[in-house]
Amino acid sequence: MIRHQSRTRHPRRRSVPRLRGDRGSVSVEMALSYVPLMVLAALAVVACLRLASAAIDVNSAAAAAARQASLARTSGEAHAAGADGASTTLAGRPITCQPFTITVDPGAFVPGGQVSATVTCSVRLEDLYGLGLPGAVTITSTSRQPLDEFRSQP
Repeated sequence: MIRHQSRTRHPRRRSVPRLRGDRGSVSVEMALSYVPLMVLAALAVVACLRLASAAIDVNSAAAAAARQASLARTSGEAHAAGADGASTTLAGRPITCQPFTITVDPGAFVPGGQVSATVTCSVRLEDLYGLGLPGAVTITSTSRQPLDEFRSQP
């Protein structure tokens, strides 16, 4: 037996334009939320790399200053040699380490004694907008080198 369905059961629906739903909303979300977050993450990585690089540079400069000062013959030469060693190490680092100070302490400057060098550096962060970082961070490193026990007195 075949039944025929009558069209009167279902009233005719009017044609209503359908909205397309959420199509295309992912690209809007990406543009409005993920892109700024990625930019902030990239700036945070740059800040961390800048601070790590400056710490390495300051440690190297302090070691070079102490080594150069330990090779000097007099206390006055130790100051000049230490400052020269640190300045040479930090040359070409204007972004990560500007300004910097070098302090050389020759102690008693006797055979078997110690020479210490302290390098203090300011790392600029004010150009990294949006992270809420301070304008500059100060990094300090001290290195000590022994004086040769068998060196002759000046």
